[in-house]
Amino acid sequence: MDRADLAAIVATMAVLALAACERAASEAPRGPSAAGAAEGDGGGAAEGGGGGAAEGGAAEGGGHGATPEPLAASSGASGASEQGNAGGQGGGAGGALSWAPVETDWCSAGWIGLDDHTCFHVPETALRGAPILYVLHGAMAPDSLPVALQATAAEAAEALGAVAVFPRGRPGLCTWDPSVETYSCWPTRRETVDAEAPALLEEWMRAEALMARILGRTFGGRYVMGFSNGGYFASYVALEGLVAVNGAALVGAGRMVIEEHLFSEERPPIFIAVGVLELASTIASAENLADVLTQHGWEHELVVHPGRGHEIHADDFSRAWETWIAAP
Repeated sequence: MDRADLAAIVATMAVLALAACERAASEAPRGPSAAGAAEGDGGGAAEGGGGGAAEGGAAEGGGHGATPEPLAASSGASGASEQGNAGGQGGGAGGALSWAPVETDWCSAGWIGLDDHTCFHVPETALRGAPILYVLHGAMAPDSLPVALQATAAEAAEALGAVAVFPRGRPGLCTWDPSVETYSCWPTRRETVDAEAPALLEEWMRAEALMARILGRTFGGRYVMGFSNGGYFASYVALEGLVAVNGAALVGAGRMVIEEHLFSEERPPIFIAVGVLELASTIASAENLADVLTQHGWEHELVVHPGRGHEIHADDFSRAWETWIAAP
């Protein structure tokens, strides 16, 4: 598929979504926004070894703001550097753009390349003001591609009416074992979170602002779903308020070392899921995080899937969503 075909796909997806926007924009869940300070991580252990922690770049979810004018598929890619707030409101401003979809193997069928390491998926069910959902992968070898996880995430986005974003981690952040130093990962130790999170999250905010301009919309809330290494990183985002999210989910992950004095004043609901066949250390980290959240009166749900190991499924997305929208 050439670039012209990709541009046509983006245009079609935008038209379909925007045509549906006149209906029920209020269906998108709203929630409180979290503070956006890039504070340091609460755990110093190499928790990411079972899956790592991923920081979800998120703008303060739940806001509306002025509706940007729809943009043609050929508009897009410069500027858009405002720190996205209220689910990407900052992305609607700016002058003419000259964006075109990026062809990259990182983005599988149904996903559009925003750049060479960020993909996005706009289902036909996404209405104006739809929420934005960041999906964070686990540790990935240099020659592997996230085809299966992207397929699951696209299915979930369709069911939830959310715009999904799939960023890529960076090599050198899998610090628990020399054999995985070249893998794409998210930071999970205190020192790597402190050193790498600000740049990662700023990149996510620029991407979100650009998507808002491309699609001609703002996003009604920001959520982050992390699997394995990505789940550990998502915990830092939600617990410490590294970026504002309306909800977070960790699948195949948890936290053992938690610096509670770094907790955000905002308390986005958190969904935690592991399989009963996971490593005992992974299950223990999930249970420990749930215990700490209980002690602090933090809305959350812990699920231990029978018959499952270290894996993620569409029902993890749907159950996370139920946890997020059920929170007061």
